[in-house]
Parts: sequence; C-alpha cells; structure tokens
Amino acid sequence: MDGSIDWFISGNISNVLDIQVAAATMSTTTTTTPSKSGEQSKSVNVVSVEGGSGDAILAAVDKLESKVYTLGMRREDKNRWERRAPLAPSHIEQLVKKGIRCIVQPSTLRNYSNGAYQNAGAIIQEDLRDCDVIIAVKEVPSEYLFPGKTYIFFSHTIKAQPYNMPMLDEINKKNIRLIDYERITDDKNRRLVRFGAFAGYAGMIDMLHALGDRLLAKGFSTPFLHVGYSYVYSRLENAMDAVRAIGEEISQVGLPDELTPFTFAFTSDGAVAQGALSIFKLLPHKMITPDEMVDIVKNKKGERGILYGTIVTSEHMVAPKDPKKKFDKKEYYNDPSQYKSIFYEKYAPHISCIINCMYWDAKFPRLITIRQMEELVETGNSRLVGVADISADINGSLEFLMKTTSIDSPLFVYDPKTQEIHDPTTDQKYMYRDGILFLAVDNLPTEFPREATQWFGDHLLQFMEAVVKSDPSKPYDKMDDLPAEIKRAVITAHGSLTPPFEYIKELRKKREAMFGKILIIGAGYTSHPVIDYLTRNPSHVLTVADIDVEQTRKVLKFEPDNIDVAIVDVNDPVKLDELVKKQTVVISLLPEDLTYEVAKSCLRNKKHLISIGYLTDEIRSLSAEAKANNLTFLMEMGLDPGIDHLEAARVINEVQSQGGRIRTFVSWAGGLPAPESSDNPLGYKFSWSPRGVLEACTLDAKYRQDGRDISIPGAEVYKRTQKVDIFPALALEGVPNRNCLDLAQYYNIKDCNTLFRGTLRYKGFCQVIEAAVEVGLLDETVYSYLQPSEASLSWNQALRKILPVPLNENISTEEIFRRKLRTRRGYPNKGYDDEKITSILSVFEWLGIFSTTIDIAQKGTYIDGFCELLKGKLEFSPSERDLIILHHIFGIEWPGGKHETKTSTLVYYGDKDISAMAYCIGLPVAMAAELLVEGSLKERGVVLPITEEYYKPILKSLRNEGIQFIHRCQFDQH
Repeated sequence: MDGSIDWFISGNISNVLDIQVAAATMSTTTTTTPSKSGEQSKSVNVVSVEGGSGDAILAAVDKLESKVYTLGMRREDKNRWERRAPLAPSHIEQLVKKGIRCIVQPSTLRNYSNGAYQNAGAIIQEDLRDCDVIIAVKEVPSEYLFPGKTYIFFSHTIKAQPYNMPMLDEINKKNIRLIDYERITDDKNRRLVRFGAFAGYAGMIDMLHALGDRLLAKGFSTPFLHVGYSYVYSRLENAMDAVRAIGEEISQVGLPDELTPFTFAFTSDGAVAQGALSIFKLLPHKMITPDEMVDIVKNKKGERGILYGTIVTSEHMVAPKDPKKKFDKKEYYNDPSQYKSIFYEKYAPHISCIINCMYWDAKFPRLITIRQMEELVETGNSRLVGVADISADINGSLEFLMKTTSIDSPLFVYDPKTQEIHDPTTDQKYMYRDGILFLAVDNLPTEFPREATQWFGDHLLQFMEAVVKSDPSKPYDKMDDLPAEIKRAVITAHGSLTPPFEYIKELRKKREAMFGKILIIGAGYTSHPVIDYLTRNPSHVLTVADIDVEQTRKVLKFEPDNIDVAIVDVNDPVKLDELVKKQTVVISLLPEDLTYEVAKSCLRNKKHLISIGYLTDEIRSLSAEAKANNLTFLMEMGLDPGIDHLEAARVINEVQSQGGRIRTFVSWAGGLPAPESSDNPLGYKFSWSPRGVLEACTLDAKYRQDGRDISIPGAEVYKRTQKVDIFPALALEGVPNRNCLDLAQYYNIKDCNTLFRGTLRYKGFCQVIEAAVEVGLLDETVYSYLQPSEASLSWNQALRKILPVPLNENISTEEIFRRKLRTRRGYPNKGYDDEKITSILSVFEWLGIFSTTIDIAQKGTYIDGFCELLKGKLEFSPSERDLIILHHIFGIEWPGGKHETKTSTLVYYGDKDISAMAYCIGLPVAMAAELLVEGSLKERGVVLPITEEYYKPILKSLRNEGIQFIHRCQFDQH
C-alpha cells in the first residue's frame, strides 16, 4: 500500500540489519506516524520490547524509506549436482546493509551453508511469494513462477531454444519481468555476468578424463585417464595440479603412434574457450592454425609428446557461396545466407577432439550437420574421437548433439551411421560401441561451485540494489531506474517480449520451421519402432494419433515424453484436417481404405504422405493432383511390401545398368515365430494384426509362370501350397500372395518369363487355413445370430450352423466336418485324404472348434469369431521372439548367353520387447519420413520406393540397424 511500511521494529535496534533480523520473531501492533507537511501519514507495525522508547522507535522509522524491498534467492533443484548460487553470503551481507530484505530458500546441496547466509543477515525460509525480485541460476519450474514478479536467471530462451519456449510462454502469461544474465552486457556487447570461464575449466578437465576412458576401451592406455572429473577436486588449483601431472607424463612417454598427432579444435575464442584453453595449455602443447593442423595430420608431422591445439573462428567455418568473393566477417554476420559451411570438408577430418564453445543460432550454417558427420564416418574421413560440447546446444552448431548430459552421467557415444545413442543408462558396454564420444554437461561450472559462485556474485552485486528497488510496472521505454546494462537484459515485461527481444518470435518460427513435424496415424505395436527411430533426432516433432484412447495411452507409457498424442477418427474430415494441417509429413499405419481418407486430407492440406499399405486404384487416382501440389505420396513402404521393393529394385537396376536382363523373379516373405517358439500345431503366432492375416488368406492371386499369366480365386489360394527350400533345416511352405503382375511394370521387367510373389509359413499351417476357408470360418458375411445382442453360442453350435445339415442329428460335429472336407478335392490332385483330414481335425480339436463349452465371440461374422479364437491360442509369450524371412530369386541373362541366379535373403529376429515384424515394418517407414522431412526425396505424385533415391539411403540405414540381406550368386554350368 502506498505510504505504508510493514516492518518489525525493536526498541533496542539501532540499524536496518537488526530491524530485519527481529522481523522474523517479534509480534506487532499498528502505530500511525504523524505526517510531515504535504506527506501522507505512515502506518507502521511496531513491536513493543523491553528497553525501547516508542518515540525513539518512531523517530528511527521516520528516517526509513516507505517500502521495504525484498530479494529472494531460490535453491537450485534441477539436479543433485547444482551446488552454485547467484550470490555468496558476502554479497547478501552487503545487500542487507543497504536496507534490502533477503530471503534465501534453505538448501543442503548449496556449497555455502544455510548458516553462512543467515549469519550474513538473510532470512532462511521456503516461501518467496512476498519477494519483489527472485534470483536463481538455472530455469525456474512453472509452479514456482509467481505472477507479477521480477525473475533473474539463465533462461536459455534468447536463441528460441525449443525446450524452453513453453516456459517463456508461461512467463508472459504470468506477467513476469524476466532478466537474463546472458544479456547483461556493456555498451560494446561484452557479457558482464557469466560462469563461462568455469564451464571451460571444468569441461576441458572432464574431457581429458573422458578421453582416457574412451581410448582405454579402444585398446590405448594414455595419461589422460589419470586426471579425475573436476568435481573430485576441492579447488580449481588442485585440479590444475592434476592436469600438470598428466602433462609431465605425456612429455615423458607420449601418446601411442596410432593417435599421433592428437589435435584439439577450440571453436571460438570467447570466455568459455579461454577457460578451456587455460587448462589445455597446462599440457605439453603447440598452438597452430587450422591450416597448419591439416598439414601436420596429412603429412604425419606430429610429435608423440605434444598435443596440438587450434582455434576455429568463423573464417574457418564458412566461405562465401560466390567463389569470387572472400570471407568478410561483417558481411557474414549481417547476412549468413550468403555463406556455406566448409568446416566439415576442410578441417573436421583432421581433428581428434572438438571443444565446442561457440555461440550459434538458426540463421547461421552449422559447423557439422548430422548428414555431414555420417558421410565423414562412412567414407573413412573422420579421426574424431570425442566432442566436449560445452555450449550444450541440442541440434545446434553440431547438429548431431542429440541430448545434453549431467554430472551423474556425463558421457554417451553417438553412432553417426545409425544416429543411435549409447549411454550407461541403457548399455553397460556403451564405452566400447562404435561412434563419437560426447561430453555435453549443461551445468559444468557447478563442478567448481564455491569459486564460481563467488566470481559470479562479484560481478552481479553491482546491479542488484538498483534491480530490487526498480519499479517493474513502468513501461519498458520508461525503465530509467534500471542500469543500462540490466535494461538490455530484460527479455519480458507486461506479458510480452520487450522490443530488443521481439526477434525471438521470428526466430522461434524459423526454428520450428526447421523441425520436421511428423504425424503418425495408428498407435498400434508397429508405431513403437517408428517413434523410437524418429525421436533419436530432437529436431523431429512427433504426434501420434489413433481412434482408440487405450492405444494412445500405451504410446505415452512406452515412448519418450517429447511426443504429443491425439484422438482422431479419420472418417471425420474436419478433425482430421485440423491435425494434418500442422504437419510436414503424415505416416499412415492404417489399412488401405482408411489411408485413402488420410491421403485426401493430405491433398487438402498440402502435406506429404507415407503409408505401409498396398497401392490401391483409389490412391493411385490422386497421383496427378499430388504431383501438381509438389507432394509425395509414398506407398508400400513397410516390409512386404516395402523392404522387398527396395532390394528388388536395387538388384534389378544394377543388373540392367550392366546390360543384363531379368528373366525370372520370385519373392518369398513371411513373418513367423522363431523355430523355438513355433510350439503349437499350426507352427504360427501373430506378430501383427490377426484380422489382417486372416483377410489376406482369401485374397485373389495373380502371377506369371513360364510366360503364362495365372489367376487364382481367393478361396483356392491355399490349395496352391508348395514346398519352399530356402533353408533345408526349416520345413517351409508357401502360397501365392496377391496380384504381383504389376511388378513387371514397376520394376521395368515386362519381358520377365516368371514373376511370382508368395507368403511363407511353416509346414502344416496352410492346410489348416485351406480347411478353414472350405468350411466358412473366414466368411465375412454378417449373421444375425452372431450379433452381440444375441444369445451366446458354443463353437460346436456355431460350426453346425454352417456345416451341411445331416439327416442323422446324432452324428458328431467332427464327423460332419470330416465329411465336408472329404467331398472336396485339393490341388493339384491329391485332395483331402484321410491322413490330411485327421491332421486337420487334430488342430481344430486343439483350437476348441468342436467344444461345447467354449463360446464363439459374438462379433457378427465367422472370420471375427475365428480371429478372436486364434488370438487367444496363438499369442507370443513375453519371453518369445518372432522371425522375418524375405527371399528374392533373380534369374539373369547376361550378354553372350550366360545365365546367373542371384539370391537376396533377409533373416531377422525380434526380441522380447519389439517384434521383428514391427521393426521391419516400422523402421523403413520412419527412415523414409526422415528423408522426406530433410528434402532428400524429390519424386512427386503417388510413388513406390523403387528408385535409387529410396533404396540407396534406406537399405544403408537398415544395415546400420542390423537388417541386412545375404547375397549369393551362381552361374549355370553349361
């Protein structure tokens, strides 16, 4: 309230400090101080204590300001290692002497004790709501952002960092004035309050130890291992002594010849880099230019007992796109779009360790991108052992920094080939894995908490009295009660960004535009590997949608936190469009008929589409419109179809480019239980949709054999069972799969003499399905007596309703079933003999088809009832795994008449967590989505993955995931 002060005063108190200390314990009464001429009277809460004169107290109060300003200091609770504070007790004491009430949240982690702050005059209490200004080091959780307050902390928002944008929105929503230490600068834009040098000290020391650990795992014992992490030293000087000690060892014994010359590249020459360099220079070293580094490495001029350091600045990172121009630093910073990255080609191949200290935002080219690093490793042009990314900027200047780390778990190994992260939380042998060692701790200065706090507070203190006593209600342009250095650091005020920081809006849009927004429709089991793969790259923003609430809940439970889920019915075009219009790429894991609805939405909203489903005439009809809108609708991008297309197209295109001709093409594929898990009479278990498996059993099939096109009605497909000798040790059989004649056109093998695609099963499965089709168990006709509202039926009763009605009602259902099969003939000539019928009956007996106590599921149709029965019988147990077999046979005629048979065989096992079927369907669709987001796929319209732009990168990525073909060839002996 204006004109009032709310203080606790003791009659024997002689200074502001004592007044404040007394405030914590004394009770009060209210006294009104007579006003001076032209002033309001002051209401004062007064404590009556012995030895105090009321007049003396009022006289003292009259000299005081009318408002008590309160500063609150949060404890740091982001992690257990955060032991810093923005102000040390010595700084608090000085503020208290200036009349500022200081409240410090208690902490047992903070390097300075609660007692030290209390002795300095602070009040130790939890509640900071009454504070005018609240300071912290790290970001403040939403629940502790109190409306209308002034906060000072490292917000990590000035580069529109995506992970803190929700916090920034919350700050504006709560009308908070935010001051960021990172933007407290002088008139030459030099930072005045920072921990940078301490981050450099700790980062360099920790990286030396990490290099020792990594190199030991690679078979090299080095002195690096003999320095500890920074936090094990009580003082910085002790840590520096340890570095000097390993430096002496390096001078004496050197590094292994295989590692020489060992080069360190420091990006930028700012405070962080200078801190890191000050540690590096304690070792035997030689500072060289980046070009000298290239020469030393190329010509193997390095010495074993010397480490080589180079400072990389912008002129080494980029070059003008116009080859006639020279690098101009001012021009580059004004318009970086005129420059291209050269670092990864010119300098990166010659670096052993990168110490990344640079500032970067989205308008600048990256130092190294994900794809560039992948290329360097795959071409053998990288000698990079490790990276200390002290800037800790996820997907920043080093795009392949996928996550930050903590002092608890500071390291991970990143494999550029797979974009996979190996860390100790998931992989005990992570240090031995292929890839690049990363140290990306985002709070390195806390490893030297006492020195860092004191240094930081020394620089911050000069501004604190003015900040605490400033008026946050003033408009930004009227904030003349703030020092200019602080005003430059005010990011938000009055619910919006201040003028100097309005650029964050546009930068945020640009950053978000760089993200690949991917919608996955269909939250079933197949979605999990898709999500897992795409979330390896934090620049992918994922939304998973399904009509089933339970499925989306499973996704939230199984998958990372940084994905959104949505409930959507694809038959509701309005809600579907609302979801689709926000995306870059849409993945459909739905059946073909529902994918058609998704495709129409993608057209309306001009979004790319990828589907695992077969190409239908309806979706094909959208091709011209998709192409006109510069859209790619990629179909058949799963396993079969999908991976089969990729490998077939690769081999066929390779053969044709060498003058060969494909005379025969046969493809077999099947999802099976692993042999040890095929422990039931059908030799089968469901690794994907049971309904989908059964529906596929009755689809018509077309193929070409010896120049003749053959059509098989769906009801007879399983009569065409044939033995398949891919592996003599496995009893495999198969049947034709759908219409494969279109492959002649897709693969450009129109004069192919034999063209066949088939489905693989273990021996015995096909005859059971053949019988099930015969008796009507796969019938999709809706029957009234199978409706949920009708009385339940046993399977025995339900079966008798579709079997021929016998004259003698006493004949068993099994016998009626036997007679039904005996009247039919099989293919090609044997038919259902007694041995075959007996075998089939035993399987149906095991299933419970003849049971009088097991009821059929009342779902309207026999196929749905049979599906539910099989699901209960043919489930994988948690410890079991499945198996994928994909086998291509190419008959090739070469110029000159030579004939060759090539085979490509894929065998892939699942595990207890994710099935091989889910992996082999989900991974290729995820990889294609990533390529489409990146702009690597140029083909437009409705397309299949049968050109080099698909099979080359995706087959390579699949190999990196352990999904690869075995290739064999044999020439005819005549």
